[in-house]
Amino acid sequence: MTRYGIIPVPIVCADRFFLSDKAMGELSRLGGCALADAVNAQDMAEKIGGSSSVKIIVSEYVPVNDLVLSHAPALKGVIAYGAGYDHIDVEALKRRGVLACNCRGQNAQAVAELVFGLLLCLLRKIHMADAWIRVDEWIKSGRTLPDWAMGNELWGKTLGVVGLGQIGARVARIAKGFDMEVIGYDPFMGPEQYGRVGVEPVGLADLLSRSDVVTLHVPLTLETEKMLDARALAQVKPGMVLVNTSRGRVIDEVALIDALRTGQIAGAALDVFAAEPLPAGHPLITMENVVHTPHLGALSREAGDRLSDSVVRQVRDILEGRRPEGLID
Repeated sequence: MTRYGIIPVPIVCADRFFLSDKAMGELSRLGGCALADAVNAQDMAEKIGGSSSVKIIVSEYVPVNDLVLSHAPALKGVIAYGAGYDHIDVEALKRRGVLACNCRGQNAQAVAELVFGLLLCLLRKIHMADAWIRVDEWIKSGRTLPDWAMGNELWGKTLGVVGLGQIGARVARIAKGFDMEVIGYDPFMGPEQYGRVGVEPVGLADLLSRSDVVTLHVPLTLETEKMLDARALAQVKPGMVLVNTSRGRVIDEVALIDALRTGQIAGAALDVFAAEPLPAGHPLITMENVVHTPHLGALSREAGDRLSDSVVRQVRDILEGRRPEGLID
């Protein structure tokens, strides 16, 4: 992978993410790939520096906006590495005739499986039990386990899935294996689609009031930002558990912290946060009823291979004038 400077190749990776050796070989044959390793849009713009060689930018987190576009006069397409594309100014790209794409669906299984890993960790206190053993508390206690070791099962609980795209639909299917009742809210789905997924359609308020567990699978948009605010969280079934593997800003974190402290929400399993990395001293870090992971939902080797293949296919299609599979209309 070529490093930045005067970029002489058509493909630029804005930040560091996994690309398989196979994908790197394919990108080399398509003209070569440079790593910008940018920290923000300003840095990205400076590193492109007006290069007329750059045709495609692939970015996982680095914003691609008007500033970046103004420094890439020959750009044909921008690919979001993953499903989320809130860091890409799609309207700015459309104004300039640049294609906006994502790799939707490629990491769906990895994220769906993480939902249940987080849930089981939270409900069965796995994180606490692991830490307890590591400091020799089991030896000190003999056969007596602490009161907090009593957990809860998923069996027979009601799962509310907010957003029934490829990830949410997989989550719903996995939940059936735990004999959970699954209800869902997705304003973009019709009755037939709910039927295919096997989920009972409900409104958001109904979902919050009925669910023992709520899991979020929506993109970050103007409509979804802080969709779970203080008013919404006040409607939840007391003692509900919340899982978020979508985007941190779909929840009002201040309201979430309050609900966790009062017990309105019994626990939260979070892979995403309003600010990432999670700032030192953040209240969520010290809460024992919260399980955290550092936005690693897509980080499985299998998902990495699928994402790599999707990037290559879309790069090839853009360069050769075809409609890419992940085009954002």
